[in-house]
Amino acid sequence: MKHAYLIIAHNEYPVLRALLLMLDDERNDIFLHIDHRSMELYEKIHSVQMQRANLHILSTRNKVYWGDLSQVETEYLLLETASAKEAYSYYHLLSGTDLPIQTQDYIHSFFQINAGKEFVEYWSGNRHQKDLKRKISRYYFFTKHLKRNNSKWHVITAPCHNLALIVQKMVHFNRKQEVEFRKGSQWFSITHNFCLYLLEKKPFVLRRFRYTLCPDEIFVQTLLWNSSFKKNIYNIEDNNIGSMRLIDWNRGDPYTWKIQDYTELVNSDKLFARKFSSQEEELIKLIKSTY
Repeated sequence: MKHAYLIIAHNEYPVLRALLLMLDDERNDIFLHIDHRSMELYEKIHSVQMQRANLHILSTRNKVYWGDLSQVETEYLLLETASAKEAYSYYHLLSGTDLPIQTQDYIHSFFQINAGKEFVEYWSGNRHQKDLKRKISRYYFFTKHLKRNNSKWHVITAPCHNLALIVQKMVHFNRKQEVEFRKGSQWFSITHNFCLYLLEKKPFVLRRFRYTLCPDEIFVQTLLWNSSFKKNIYNIEDNNIGSMRLIDWNRGDPYTWKIQDYTELVNSDKLFARKFSSQEEELIKLIKSTY
């Protein structure tokens, strides 16, 4: 079983370097997308020497923005690049601030035992359903500038964005809901067959999820839920198990792991954790030496 790791990164070179070295296994191929604006990171990462895994640093690079369709476009770029090279058993989407918290032998054994399952996280509950409806029912314009208060365009786009939403709400406008929409964490581990299904649905995704807020947290969950692959979902009920990633949304957005959390991390049964910071250098070294 050969695995493809799809990594989206824009900063934190020390964490990214640790991640690459921890994935350095002959059973892995790594496909790395560095944000188009992160020139220093793009140049620096070429110095990382892999011994066993094949590292493919994508030359086509997008500018990736929070809450924007560019997140989805970048995921598709990684999926297309990897699947064109080989039919991998699993495709794991990680951020550049993630780390594995199990050994490579354990991870590969886990996916052999659970072969065919789709590890996609679903967020349920009234709060998440209300948030989902808000994001898919309206047109969201200027999403590239939503969290860029220092952008020279923000002073113009922010009022336009808000006005468009107010008008839509006043006239009770709702976008067509062609399927049953679902939401969850952006990060996943999926099979080759479901990867091909995602690629097949790309025209629909790019059309329907344009002007949707945070489509990266919706499109995979929605397509999986409305397909024959639904029966293969690893866990729908428990938000903490579905993607087998240790992510703490209670202490942060998400929480950044600290040295005092080391015991919690090594005692977890999850496969990956996020997020890590280079400011916690001792923790990164400990995790790397443990696994």
